[in-house]
Parts: sequence; structure tokens; C-alpha cells
Amino acid sequence: MDFDKNINRRGTYSTQWDYIEDRFGAGTKDLIPFSISDMDLEVPMEIINTLRKVLEHKIFGYSRWNHSDYKGAVKRWYMKRYKTEIEEEWIVYSPAVIYSISILLEEILEKGEKILTHTPRYDGFNKILTDYSVIDIELKEVSKGEYITDFEKIEKEFKRGVKVFLLCNPENPIGKVWSKKELLRLTNLCEKYNVYLISDDIHMDITRVEVTPIIKLRKEKSIIVSSASKSFNTPGLGGSYAIIPDQNLREQFLYIMKEKHALGSPMIMGMVSTIVAYNECEYWLNSLNKYLSSNCKFVVEELDGYKGIEAYIPDGTYLMWIDFKKTGLSSKEFQKNLIDIGKVAIMSGETYGDSNKIRLNIGCSLSKVKKAVEGIKKVLDSK
Repeated sequence: MDFDKNINRRGTYSTQWDYIEDRFGAGTKDLIPFSISDMDLEVPMEIINTLRKVLEHKIFGYSRWNHSDYKGAVKRWYMKRYKTEIEEEWIVYSPAVIYSISILLEEILEKGEKILTHTPRYDGFNKILTDYSVIDIELKEVSKGEYITDFEKIEKEFKRGVKVFLLCNPENPIGKVWSKKELLRLTNLCEKYNVYLISDDIHMDITRVEVTPIIKLRKEKSIIVSSASKSFNTPGLGGSYAIIPDQNLREQFLYIMKEKHALGSPMIMGMVSTIVAYNECEYWLNSLNKYLSSNCKFVVEELDGYKGIEAYIPDGTYLMWIDFKKTGLSSKEFQKNLIDIGKVAIMSGETYGDSNKIRLNIGCSLSKVKKAVEGIKKVLDSK
């Protein structure tokens, strides 16, 4: 594995590289992108070899996911990596994590009912929350890179009839991994007030601190939605899974997906890549985490304190949440200058709820990360 290798992704229908103008406007197609959360890194050879076997079979018919090869791989992964025991019957395939959350909310909530979630938050959540009464809990930064939630406000809102808490662990975009102590407090509150807890754990494997899956702490009314796709850079292959201990909710989920939406057959490439990734590629993931941590360290060493920039190494994800409010530039100025002067496409924090930040994707070679740092410095040096 060579994470330093630079690979030309242009001309491959890449959202991050070929469709920059969709997010950054006309005339930006030649920028270097650090935006969409996929990585410019090759997947493990074990996945490539497995996909090659599927291709060489030359038949791509309908397939099934409800077997021990798939569900057993997920079960073993949680035990091996997180010392968390789950049952195979709890595991259900889904085409995408956001799809899973959407269906779960439809089954649990009526239109207009209350859901609690954090801000800043992943913008994909906003698209599926429009039918509900969304109550925001602000993640407060008490020191650089250290965020806390307001448990008193959470309990207050639970008393007022909140039915679902939507968690992201690690949090996108800030990179916070929730500690076991914090999760115990949250799951105890959920149990006390009979609240469903849905946790989007899609970035859970890319972390620098210990991760505790919520199902390890509370099974009743707790649901994990996740995928191997972020960890092993396979989102284009499709597929995810949900872990739903509640039998009635699980059966309702499967009924909606298979009978109403006709999504019973999985995307075969996504399914087999998950199996081989979880069974054979932990060594690759461990090396990836070291490399990404090194990239984060480089960014902090170069940018933290540079003309007002504040940067920290996040607990998890390959996304860095960088503060530029002390630079004296407005969000509009900073974004415009990143494009016009820095020649880089970096997501504005406004997308996630904080206009004083940018979200930098460092899931790439160090040489590419250096171009992001150079672009940011050019903006600050031009003031």
C-alpha cells in the first residue's frame, strides 16, 4: 500500500474532482478539491482481487445479503475491533446510511414530532429532517478541539416529548468521538424518557481515540447505521447496514425496503467488498489511520496559529474543522479567496452550521495536503 501515491481521478465521473462547479460555482473546475468525504487513496488489494473475481464471473444477476457470510463479517468486526457483541439477526442491509435513517424516522415518528440532534452537523441530515420538529443542541467548544454537549438541555427537551435523538459518532464535521462516559449518560437519559437513539457511525473506524458503539451500552431502542465504505474508501460500490435489536422495528424496516421500495437485492460489489474488508483488511485500516493522523499533524503544525488560523487534530474522521474567525476575513471573503487566490476547493463551514470554519478533507496523499496548506497560506499572506 502506498498512501503517498498520487492518482489522477479526473475523467472518472468523480463527484469531488469532475463536478467541483456544482458546489463552488462556474469557473472552478480546475481547482484542487478537498471537499466530498471520499479519499484519493487506493483500496486494499484484497478488495480489488475479490471484485476481480466477481467481474470475471461475467454474470451480474440479483443477489442476497441475508446470510452468514455478510452478517457474520459485520458481527465479527464489532467483536474484534470494539469488543461489542451483536446478533446476526439484528443486522439488515441497506443501500445507504442516510436512506436507513430516513426510513427509521418514518417508522418511529409522525410528521411534526420532535427529534433532537447536534449542530454543527452533517448537511445530509438536514435533507431528511424536513418533516419533523428539529431541536438543535449546540456542540460547545470549551477549548481548542474539545466539544461538549448540554445534557441538562437534552433532558429538558426529552421531558417535552422528544422521541428520537440522532447522534453522529464520530461527529461530522467537528471530528468528536463520544466517550463511553458521555454515551452512558446519554443512553441512560434515553432509557429514562423512552427515547430512540439512532447513531450514524459511518466514520467509526477512522479514529484516534477509543470508540464505544451505543449498542454495547443499551440495546433497547438503540440503532446503529454504518458502512465499511468510509473506512475502506468504497462508497461508489454502494451498500450499508443497520443494526436494529428491536425485532418489530427491524421487520418494519425490512418491509419498507423490500416490499414498498423494491430494494431487496443488494449491490453485489458493495456487499462482497464489505465481507472481505471486515474479514481480511484490518491491517490496511490500521496503516491508514496512522497515515491520516500524520496528515492531521502536518496541517496543525503548519496552520495552527498562522495569522489567526486555529487547527486541531480531530478525535476521528479524515475531516479537519479549521477556524479562521481570528483572521479578520468574513466567510464570504475567505471562501472567495480560497478559490481565486489559493486555487483550492474546501467546504465552507456554513454548510454545517458555522460560517467561521472550513472543513478540510485530508484523506489523500501528503503532497496533496500540502497544496491545501499552501492555498490557505496564500489567502492569508495576500491580506
